Amino acid sequence: MLLDAFGLKNDVFTAFMQSKPTYPQLEAWVLEQRRGQLDQAALEAFNASVLGYNHSEDVRKEILEANGIEDDGPILDAVNLNNLDDWLGFHPKCIK
Repeated sequence: MLLDAFGLKNDVFTAFMQSKPTYPQLEAWVLEQRRGQLDQAALEAFNASVLGYNHSEDVRKEILEANGIEDDGPILDAVNLNNLDDWLGFHPKCIK
């Protein structure tokens, strides 16, 4: 979604991601690729597409199950599901 929204080349992005950048480093890289400019309309459309994206039913069920959350339907959007998935991976590392 990001690559399409901002006209970034997949092979260049893949090569950059090999450096395992932080989120701020990735943001800076995207701006650099766009010569410091992002079209406001494209940015708003991208943000709306991310906020409106839902995972497949299988992915949703897998994330909920891994987190021990009953699948009773209220969590549908990818943003919240991704947060659950991230926290599940992050917190056990903090507890050790």
